Amino acid sequence: MRLMRVIFFINSCSKGYRREDSGFSNYKKPTCPIQLNPPSFILYPKSNILSLHPKMKSANQSWIILIFLAFVWGSSFILMKKSMYPTGGEMVLDPYQVGTLRIVIAALVLMPFAIRDFRFLTKKDFFLLAVAGVTGNLIPATLFTLAETQIDSSLAGMLNMGTSFFVVLIGIFFYKSKPSKFQVAGLVCGASGLYMILHSQIQFDFGKIEYALLILLATLSYAICLTTVKFKLQHLPALAITSLAFFIILWPALISTLLLGTFDPLTNHPDGMKALGFLTILSVVGTALAVFLFNKLVSVASHIFATGVTYLMPVVAVFLGVLDGDDFKTANIPWIALIITGVWLLNDGPKKLAK
Repeated sequence: MRLMRVIFFINSCSKGYRREDSGFSNYKKPTCPIQLNPPSFILYPKSNILSLHPKMKSANQSWIILIFLAFVWGSSFILMKKSMYPTGGEMVLDPYQVGTLRIVIAALVLMPFAIRDFRFLTKKDFFLLAVAGVTGNLIPATLFTLAETQIDSSLAGMLNMGTSFFVVLIGIFFYKSKPSKFQVAGLVCGASGLYMILHSQIQFDFGKIEYALLILLATLSYAICLTTVKFKLQHLPALAITSLAFFIILWPALISTLLLGTFDPLTNHPDGMKALGFLTILSVVGTALAVFLFNKLVSVASHIFATGVTYLMPVVAVFLGVLDGDDFKTANIPWIALIITGVWLLNDGPKKLAK
């Protein structure tokens, strides 16, 4: 009982206390001669459970989201390929059809949330949400599928790490946000580890360099979206940003889908339903859910740490390839550890550990 009173007194000093909350009309607010910060955890009398401080919660949450996104987006490259070539032979949907229909399906899934969040839509935010929707989804969805008609999905995943470097450059030149020394070291570690893995796993075809450049253009587009969300749209909830951005780009995507005759191969081709199945998974899980979680990650972590997902995605893609029968060299395990270290540095791990 005395312990509960001590904890109650500490919380009263650090957070303030209202007399009417006590249940006693004659109760006087306790005074505390020492200004205390909120404790890292509080022992609640009823539950007897330790509740983490919000900063500790956000740190754990950011890592959970990052790892989940790495698995989801790491598999999206295969799903894009399967949406075009569901049986590995004849193309059912072309890259433009996959890119536009992917946006349409994701936007329809998010439509109920967009309708609910219309109250957040202002003239100023409309433009910023349109930028986020176009650069973060509409453009990359088409560029990636177009590139994967000529290059391997694993190579596409490797090139996607360009997002990190573009984010740093945009942050420095447009938003005066300089990376810390740990984040710079993280960029170097992540890039080095990823290069070593994919250099041994993938045969580069420099005759198709123009398709690789399409992916680099897509990563620049991703970086514009990420920095826009981080520096211009943080006053909006993550789900509102996602749903409203998709609502805005739904209409050009829907018009493009109809003009491209996307529904014809789905109904007339014998593998049309297979292609639609892969595309639906890609749209619902790999686009609608993943983009919402990514916007959430940007809101609870630094924009540079959020790009750490681009280092982990190719590793996931390689492991998925191993499960599908591809060869994997055990000598790459140290490089995977280097990538994980790089992501930890991107989140200023040593600085937080020192605290």
